[in-house]
Amino acid sequence: MAVAGELVRYKGRVAIRKNQVTLLRLIAIFKLLKVSVLLLSLAVLFKLVHAHDPELSVFVWAMRLRLDPGAPFLQRILAEILRLDATRLELIAAGTSLYATLFLFEGIGLWFGALWAEYLTIVATGGFIPVEVYEIFVHDGIGKLVVFALNVLIVIVLVVQVRRQ
Repeated sequence: MAVAGELVRYKGRVAIRKNQVTLLRLIAIFKLLKVSVLLLSLAVLFKLVHAHDPELSVFVWAMRLRLDPGAPFLQRILAEILRLDATRLELIAAGTSLYATLFLFEGIGLWFGALWAEYLTIVATGGFIPVEVYEIFVHDGIGKLVVFALNVLIVIVLVVQVRRQ
Protein backbone atom coordinates (compact mmCIF):
# COMPACT_ATOMS: atom_id res chain seq x y z
CA MET A 1 0.00 0.00 0.00
CA ALA A 2 1.46 3.36 -1.02
CA VAL A 3 1.61 6.28 1.38
CA ALA A 4 0.50 9.73 0.12
CA GLY A 5 4.04 11.05 -0.47
CA GLU A 6 5.51 7.73 -1.55
CA LEU A 7 6.78 7.33 -5.11
CA VAL A 8 4.89 4.78 -7.19
CA ARG A 9 5.14 3.54 -10.79
CA TYR A 10 2.25 4.99 -12.76
CA LYS A 11 1.30 4.49 -16.39
CA GLY A 12 4.76 4.20 -17.90
CA ARG A 13 6.33 6.95 -15.83
CA VAL A 14 9.40 6.18 -13.80
CA ALA A 15 7.89 7.51 -10.59
CA ILE A 16 5.10 9.80 -9.49
CA ARG A 17 3.84 10.62 -6.03
CA LYS A 18 0.61 8.97 -4.92
CA ASN A 19 -0.93 12.39 -4.13
CA GLN A 20 -0.11 13.51 -7.70
CA VAL A 21 -2.08 10.54 -9.03
CA THR A 22 -5.00 11.60 -6.81
CA LEU A 23 -4.80 15.18 -8.14
CA LEU A 24 -4.78 13.97 -11.73
CA ARG A 25 -7.82 11.82 -11.04
CA LEU A 26 -9.70 14.71 -9.37
CA ILE A 27 -8.97 16.97 -12.34
CA ALA A 28 -10.07 14.18 -14.68
CA ILE A 29 -13.38 13.85 -12.81
CA PHE A 30 -13.91 17.63 -13.06
CA LYS A 31 -13.27 17.52 -16.82
CA LEU A 32 -15.61 14.55 -17.29
CA LEU A 33 -18.31 16.34 -15.29
CA LYS A 34 -17.95 19.26 -17.71
CA VAL A 35 -18.50 16.81 -20.59
CA SER A 36 -21.71 15.62 -18.93
CA VAL A 37 -22.98 19.17 -18.40
CA LEU A 38 -22.22 20.15 -21.99
CA LEU A 39 -23.94 17.10 -23.45
CA LEU A 40 -26.93 17.52 -21.15
CA SER A 41 -27.29 21.19 -22.08
CA LEU A 42 -27.06 20.27 -25.76
CA ALA A 43 -29.79 17.65 -25.34
CA VAL A 44 -32.02 20.14 -23.49
CA LEU A 45 -31.47 22.76 -26.19
CA PHE A 46 -32.45 20.34 -28.95
CA LYS A 47 -35.46 19.17 -26.95
CA LEU A 48 -36.66 22.75 -26.49
CA VAL A 49 -36.07 23.77 -30.09
CA HIS A 50 -37.96 20.75 -31.40
CA ALA A 51 -40.73 20.89 -28.79
CA HIS A 52 -44.24 21.55 -30.07
CA ASP A 53 -44.67 24.24 -27.38
CA PRO A 54 -41.29 25.37 -25.96
CA GLU A 55 -42.90 27.72 -23.45
CA LEU A 56 -44.94 24.87 -22.01
CA SER A 57 -41.82 22.70 -21.84
CA VAL A 58 -39.94 25.37 -19.87
CA PHE A 59 -42.95 25.77 -17.57
CA VAL A 60 -43.11 22.00 -16.91
CA TRP A 61 -39.36 21.79 -16.23
CA ALA A 62 -39.52 24.82 -13.93
CA MET A 63 -42.33 23.22 -11.94
CA ARG A 64 -40.44 19.91 -11.67
CA LEU A 65 -37.34 21.73 -10.44
CA ARG A 66 -39.47 23.89 -8.11
CA LEU A 67 -38.44 27.09 -9.90
CA ASP A 68 -40.60 30.10 -10.60
CA PRO A 69 -41.66 29.74 -14.26
CA GLY A 70 -42.01 33.51 -14.49
CA ALA A 71 -38.46 34.10 -13.27
CA PRO A 72 -36.58 36.59 -15.46
CA PHE A 73 -33.65 34.23 -16.08
CA LEU A 74 -35.99 31.50 -17.40
CA GLN A 75 -37.74 34.03 -19.63
CA ARG A 76 -34.36 35.20 -21.01
CA ILE A 77 -33.28 31.63 -21.71
CA LEU A 78 -36.53 30.88 -23.50
CA ALA A 79 -36.31 34.09 -25.55
CA GLU A 80 -32.73 33.26 -26.62
CA ILE A 81 -33.65 29.69 -27.57
CA LEU A 82 -36.68 30.77 -29.61
CA ARG A 83 -34.47 33.23 -31.56
CA LEU A 84 -32.16 30.46 -32.80
CA ASP A 85 -32.36 29.62 -36.46
CA ALA A 86 -31.19 26.30 -37.90
CA THR A 87 -27.74 27.60 -38.91
CA ARG A 88 -27.02 29.11 -35.52
CA LEU A 89 -28.26 25.97 -33.76
CA GLU A 90 -25.90 23.87 -35.89
CA LEU A 91 -22.98 26.16 -34.97
CA ILE A 92 -23.81 25.93 -31.27
CA ALA A 93 -24.14 22.15 -31.53
CA ALA A 94 -20.80 21.86 -33.37
CA GLY A 95 -18.99 24.13 -30.90
CA THR A 96 -20.46 22.37 -27.88
CA SER A 97 -19.59 18.96 -29.34
CA LEU A 98 -15.98 20.02 -30.02
CA TYR A 99 -15.64 21.50 -26.55
CA ALA A 100 -17.07 18.31 -24.99
CA THR A 101 -14.67 16.20 -27.08
CA LEU A 102 -11.71 18.27 -25.85
CA PHE A 103 -12.81 17.79 -22.23
CA LEU A 104 -13.32 14.08 -22.87
CA PHE A 105 -9.76 13.67 -24.18
CA GLU A 106 -8.39 15.68 -21.25
CA GLY A 107 -10.38 13.71 -18.69
CA ILE A 108 -9.56 10.26 -20.04
CA GLY A 109 -5.90 11.16 -20.57
CA LEU A 110 -5.53 12.58 -17.07
CA TRP A 111 -7.34 9.60 -15.52
CA PHE A 112 -4.79 7.27 -17.10
CA GLY A 113 -1.86 9.54 -16.24
CA ALA A 114 -0.86 10.47 -19.78
CA LEU A 115 1.73 13.24 -19.84
CA TRP A 116 0.30 14.56 -23.15
CA ALA A 117 -3.03 15.07 -21.34
CA GLU A 118 -1.35 17.27 -18.75
CA TYR A 119 0.15 19.45 -21.51
CA LEU A 120 -3.16 19.52 -23.40
CA THR A 121 -5.03 20.53 -20.27
CA ILE A 122 -2.53 23.29 -19.46
CA VAL A 123 -2.77 24.77 -22.97
CA ALA A 124 -6.53 24.35 -23.43
CA THR A 125 -7.57 25.44 -19.94
CA GLY A 126 -5.02 28.27 -19.81
CA GLY A 127 -6.10 29.44 -23.24
CA PHE A 128 -9.69 29.93 -22.11
CA ILE A 129 -8.83 31.87 -18.94
CA PRO A 130 -8.91 35.30 -20.69
CA VAL A 131 -12.36 34.45 -22.08
CA GLU A 132 -13.52 33.44 -18.60
CA VAL A 133 -12.23 36.74 -17.15
CA TYR A 134 -14.18 38.64 -19.80
CA GLU A 135 -17.32 36.60 -19.05
CA ILE A 136 -17.01 37.28 -15.32
CA PHE A 137 -16.86 41.04 -15.90
CA VAL A 138 -19.60 41.15 -18.54
CA HIS A 139 -21.99 38.51 -17.15
CA ASP A 140 -21.24 38.22 -13.46
CA GLY A 141 -22.21 35.11 -11.58
CA ILE A 142 -20.91 33.02 -8.72
CA GLY A 143 -20.87 29.88 -10.89
CA LYS A 144 -18.55 31.49 -13.43
CA LEU A 145 -16.29 32.71 -10.65
CA VAL A 146 -16.05 29.21 -9.11
CA VAL A 147 -15.29 27.56 -12.47
CA PHE A 148 -12.70 30.27 -13.21
CA ALA A 149 -10.99 29.69 -9.84
CA LEU A 150 -10.96 25.92 -10.38
CA ASN A 151 -9.51 26.31 -13.87
CA VAL A 152 -6.73 28.63 -12.64
CA LEU A 153 -5.96 26.16 -9.84
CA ILE A 154 -5.86 23.27 -12.34
CA VAL A 155 -3.39 25.13 -14.58
CA ILE A 156 -1.15 26.02 -11.63
CA VAL A 157 -1.17 22.45 -10.25
CA LEU A 158 -0.41 20.91 -13.64
CA VAL A 159 2.34 23.41 -14.50
CA VAL A 160 4.04 22.75 -11.16
CA GLN A 161 3.67 18.99 -11.63
CA VAL A 162 5.01 18.99 -15.20
CA ARG A 163 7.96 21.20 -14.24
CA ARG A 164 8.93 18.74 -11.47
CA GLN A 165 9.25 15.89 -13.95
